[in-house]
Amino acid sequence: MILGPDHIVLFCTDTEACRAFYEAVGFRWLRGWDGMHFFAFGSSELMLHPCATRPNEACTQLYARTPDLDGLFAHCQQAGLRPVHHQSDAPLTAPHTTPWGSREFELSDPEGHRWGFVQPERGE
Repeated sequence: MILGPDHIVLFCTDTEACRAFYEAVGFRWLRGWDGMHFFAFGSSELMLHPCATRPNEACTQLYARTPDLDGLFAHCQQAGLRPVHHQSDAPLTAPHTTPWGSREFELSDPEGHRWGFVQPERGE
């Protein structure tokens, strides 16, 4: 079961300047880690992620929450999909835990659009 968006990722060549912009607009900063910044965005979050160069095409990722990450992971594998690690595209044998504490895995659709799936923390 997919519950809805968890967070939106925007890749930025200068996340500090972007953080200042989003704060100026009125977004509420939640936390940061290694150049990444998370903001409140309704019931979801907006994440600014460092990117070395500005890509020629959009570089946005969508994350969706699921109450059963392990079940969804198994379902995707059974459907012949290839769950991968968020940084290396290395195939995963199970969801992984990020340094900032979320459990997740990612998939790319046939056009290369990237989806991440995460399980809410603390029974959210």
